[in-house]
Amino acid sequence: MKRMTYISLMFFLFISYAVQAQSETQNPVNALDKVVTEAKKGGYHLISPGELKNEYLKDSAAFLLVDVRQDWAYQMQHIKGSLHIDFAPTWWNQYSPVTRSEMKKLLGPDKGKKVVFY
Repeated sequence: MKRMTYISLMFFLFISYAVQAQSETQNPVNALDKVVTEAKKGGYHLISPGELKNEYLKDSAAFLLVDVRQDWAYQMQHIKGSLHIDFAPTWWNQYSPVTRSEMKKLLGPDKGKKVVFY
């Protein structure tokens, strides 16, 4: 009985943490702050949608397009020439070593590369 109570308590704590983490990443303000922080930490430069449009219209070949939707959505339709990473929209994905490894391989060492995630 004591062990079952302990297991139940641990499960409850885990679920509580997961729900809190999920709600923090779903908050648009927190998500944007996190993206900006990670970009600065990685040495990347973010641009606005307007800047992207202007630069893309000038030279679309200078951009690396990365489709981060689920695989089935990519298979149905995607922008010609785009690459794909199946980035499931879960709170765990941001901590996944597999996802981080795929991103690092895709981005490579060139911090000046123009990359668009959609």
